[in-house]
Amino acid sequence: MSDNEEKKNQDASMEEGAADLTETVKLRPPAPEGERGLGGATSSAEVSPDAETVFRSIELFEALAPEEVREVVGACDQLNVAAGEELFQQGDEADALYIVESGELQVRARTPAGEDVVLAVLGAGSVVGEMSLIAGGPRSASVEVIGDASIFKLGRDSFDELRAQKRPAAYKIILRLARILGERRRQTDARVEEVFEDPAQYLDSFETQVHEMLGRLKKA
Repeated sequence: MSDNEEKKNQDASMEEGAADLTETVKLRPPAPEGERGLGGATSSAEVSPDAETVFRSIELFEALAPEEVREVVGACDQLNVAAGEELFQQGDEADALYIVESGELQVRARTPAGEDVVLAVLGAGSVVGEMSLIAGGPRSASVEVIGDASIFKLGRDSFDELRAQKRPAAYKIILRLARILGERRRQTDARVEEVFEDPAQYLDSFETQVHEMLGRLKKA
């Protein structure tokens, strides 16, 4: 075989190889942005503007950039829950945080005396169970849906996966949560100081609460 013929054969083989490679690439296109897992931010097409607005209005997420908000929303499960259903009961394992997009929730707890007390009614933009992201333990209250609700559930497992992948959004949430808890502690301490600085101002209301508590204990 002449040198020219050998070169032609080599060129033909290279062209065939290039054609095969082109077809292989076509069969494995890059995944669309909206189909990425937790390792990449979800596209805005997957996250409704309303959902993003709700998340950005919540103190826990206000430090996140828009793409980080979309990433956190993408890590959530969206639930449509009918009135009368419970998200969880007092004593259940705390394994998820819930964000209310629409609807109403009722938070209630059973006292040691056995009385069922309504603690709060929460609407759109409310968050329930922040501490579940960093700590387990039993739920301190029950939460029931009292108006058909659209709710985002951020499980601790999903949040831990964001942390494991070193996503900045997860660490921003932890820092914000620490600040929120610190502020709540300061408010509690300030309230205690007010009572001790001028206890007479609070004696009447405190005495009433003591009598009510004793009455409940006698009934138990």
